[in-house]
Amino acid sequence: MLPKPDQINQIIVLLNIYHGRRKPSEIAKDMDITLQGVIYHIKNMQKEGFIDNENRITKKGFDFLYRQLSDMREFITSNIKDLDSVMIWEAIAAEDINSGSTVYLRMKGGYLYAYLSGDGARGRAVNGAKAGGLLGITDLSGMIDVNIGRLSIVVIPDELNDEVKEKLKDIMAKVPSDLRAAIGEAGYVALRNVGVEPDIEYAPLAAAFEACVRGQNVMVVTSRRRLHYSMAEIPQLENRYNPVKANILELS
Repeated sequence: MLPKPDQINQIIVLLNIYHGRRKPSEIAKDMDITLQGVIYHIKNMQKEGFIDNENRITKKGFDFLYRQLSDMREFITSNIKDLDSVMIWEAIAAEDINSGSTVYLRMKGGYLYAYLSGDGARGRAVNGAKAGGLLGITDLSGMIDVNIGRLSIVVIPDELNDEVKEKLKDIMAKVPSDLRAAIGEAGYVALRNVGVEPDIEYAPLAAAFEACVRGQNVMVVTSRRRLHYSMAEIPQLENRYNPVKANILELS
């Protein structure tokens, strides 16, 4: 059961307080509502015992927040499952498949393939396709088994020389990868110097995270200078592509 509209505002105010914001002005800015609106909700929640006179969340308030968020999670999860079941997903036919067949879905080489036998996630083929053709899949159920790939960011010195070349060769031998990506000219030249053509050259960080979440191990090569401009982007991508984490390896 979803909370009432007024309760949703109370939930957001309580979440702000839980995360350390106690000044009504801070909460109003975060919620993009008037200061008077925040004060109104705070006074009502003080009367209900959800927060104390110093705007600290109480046990009663925590219990209310946890219960309401849990109800919202159940509502959202169940409806997403319903939507997923009627959506049409794309998959590659691993073998000849007829329309209406029950298919089993597995990741292979970063792409979703449909098989006529197996276990785990399954669905129904909307159309027929020969092996290698495109299938539409609906009535999806179960979890698709995906092995999350490893993301390694190799940071090379700004000046390239034979020593850097040998160190890069060594780390590439120790940390195998399915795909190699270059950030900037230094990353591109460094990979070319060891006889490797980059698989990913454009938007390399975002593409690397996308590949990892699809089961591919990726090595990104960049200079210290260029990495500096990417440091703000990495936490955002880690949050978006959770649980992929960037492993930064320095070639000193």
